[in-house]
Amino acid sequence: MEVLQLITEHDKRIYNTYLKVSRGSNNLPFKYRKDFEKLDEKTFVAIKKVSSFLRKFPHIKMEEYFKAPYALYPDEKHFPLDYYFTLKATKAYTLYNKKQTLQDPDSTEQLNNIKTSLVFIYNFCKQNNILVPQYIDHKTNNEYSFILHLREHNICLYTLFGYSDFEKRIKSRDAEVVRFIIGEEIYNNISMFRTKLYNSSKAMKLVELGFKKISNRA
Repeated sequence: MEVLQLITEHDKRIYNTYLKVSRGSNNLPFKYRKDFEKLDEKTFVAIKKVSSFLRKFPHIKMEEYFKAPYALYPDEKHFPLDYYFTLKATKAYTLYNKKQTLQDPDSTEQLNNIKTSLVFIYNFCKQNNILVPQYIDHKTNNEYSFILHLREHNICLYTLFGYSDFEKRIKSRDAEVVRFIIGEEIYNNISMFRTKLYNSSKAMKLVELGFKKISNRA
């Protein structure tokens, strides 16, 4: 079997991301693998299965997917590569994202999420030739793009409160459909998230200043 002909660049990135997370989660040194000629069959099959899964669900963030079980189950020191094409792995990723979403807006993770969201919105607007204020009205296949971006974890909910019409827009859609897309935990607690943001000492200022910055660049 000519492994090098069968292993793609995407496969290599998957394996090296897995190495980075699994070693890093245990504070162990690691090196990115460059030579894929001598892969054992078990590892080769696992890489291909994980690769196929991630291609099927492109909204899943690779590094976060590998990180999820380590964040949820700190007593477990190792999750083998073949763990990541099981239902347990997808459940861990779902729970991890819920936990991330519910974090305080002033937490380091949420502040970083807000920054990442602002960059994503700016780039999306640039790619679609629209102004940043028009993002909240943009639709993809008859659905508000921001709703799809929430589902794909490209943006965080707190950032969307930077648009005064955000809640009006999301409530204009069929509630059951939106709950299905972004999850009940988010949709049913929008007012709670708003209150937490408005009571924050850092996050609200970051959202306001961030939108001013990306709007001026557009």
